[in-house]
Amino acid sequence: MGGIMVLLIGCPRQEQGEVAPYDPDQEYTITIGGYGDLERAYSVVVNSAGFKAAFPNITIEFQTSDFNGHHQRLTTIIAAGEETNDIEALEVGFIALFVEGGGLRDLSLSPFNGNEITPQLVPFAVSNATTTEGQLVAMPVDIAPAVFFYREEVVKASGVSIEEIENIRDWNHFIEIGRKLTRDTDGDGEIDQWAIPHASDASLIPLNGGKGGWFDSNNNPLEPAEAFKGSLELVQEIRNAGIDADLGAWSGPWIESFKNGAVAGNMIGAWFGGALKTWIAPEVTDWRVAYLPGKVAASVGGTYLTLPNSSNSQRAAAAWEVIKYLAASPESQLIVFREIDAYPALIEVYEDPVMQEGVDYFGGQQTRLIYADVAQSIPEKTVTPHDSIAASIWGNAVSLVINEETNINEAYDLAKEQILASIE
Repeated sequence: MGGIMVLLIGCPRQEQGEVAPYDPDQEYTITIGGYGDLERAYSVVVNSAGFKAAFPNITIEFQTSDFNGHHQRLTTIIAAGEETNDIEALEVGFIALFVEGGGLRDLSLSPFNGNEITPQLVPFAVSNATTTEGQLVAMPVDIAPAVFFYREEVVKASGVSIEEIENIRDWNHFIEIGRKLTRDTDGDGEIDQWAIPHASDASLIPLNGGKGGWFDSNNNPLEPAEAFKGSLELVQEIRNAGIDADLGAWSGPWIESFKNGAVAGNMIGAWFGGALKTWIAPEVTDWRVAYLPGKVAASVGGTYLTLPNSSNSQRAAAAWEVIKYLAASPESQLIVFREIDAYPALIEVYEDPVMQEGVDYFGGQQTRLIYADVAQSIPEKTVTPHDSIAASIWGNAVSLVINEETNINEAYDLAKEQILASIE
């Protein structure tokens, strides 16, 4: 991520071009740049009767790539001032990066007036798209309330009750349980089952999921110090307890661990449930969902739609109509949720009967009630232009502590020093 930031830092801010008004009698072809499964889900939306009735004059085309490829492409294009797709999707962690480069239209301004619909969306997600200057630079369409996914049979075989897993009191209790979940299952003298994939999985959860909060009201980074040092202490304790498998995210062994029982659980956003049941481990029947330790509320992921300043101004108002439909239409939100388990940002749909249903893949468990509870408890944090720098530097501090290359105080002090040097 550090290499990506270099492309934007120091670039001149791009001005928001004059936007032509939306004309419902004009034919538009709107392009959407996305990643992962978004095209699959949004294609169902734009081919639905509801969308076609609302926008018979709008045709949608997609440009899709993998997660890193999409964000790298967009970073390069915006830095060069080249024309983007009409709509570009961003994972929440990238919003601050593009705010810093001045590359996103302010959706609170006319003709968008995005603040008219933001009260319909879960507050923390809107906050993550709002700068300290009050600019609304992106519109949340799905969120990722963080939960603990666990294998019921693996947990039971390890001598841990499901009641205990579902009522983890705090992080000390989690580590205690994690020691039981970490064991030699085949008697060959080697550990082959761990509690979680990697100690760093817990590093951002106590920090609001790493979504904002990197700077205090006086623009001081990593404050209060106790919270950030506490995060480092947590990952150090998890690694020292030996309960993580030291698996890099999205590596082959990481993916396999969710199928072969090498890990008992994973602390991650709700979207992971869709990945489990569709392609990571569709044949595994004992995955379940629980709250994080102490019912801490955090977000790990989330999709936002943006109108870059270098998108076509003649189509921007029409593109905004599409964004509003994707973000604020109950029909659209539920379609996307059914297709790829991207949890809705629209509060209204939390009362839909589908949210009360048991999920077959999770043994009939009402997982969506847990997601909704977490989503509405996540703290609100605004975005600053320097969040991406802070997050990247903090990630390095976490690695230094986990790998025993320095102690907690030194890692914290170094991170703070590097952040201050980077923003001066």
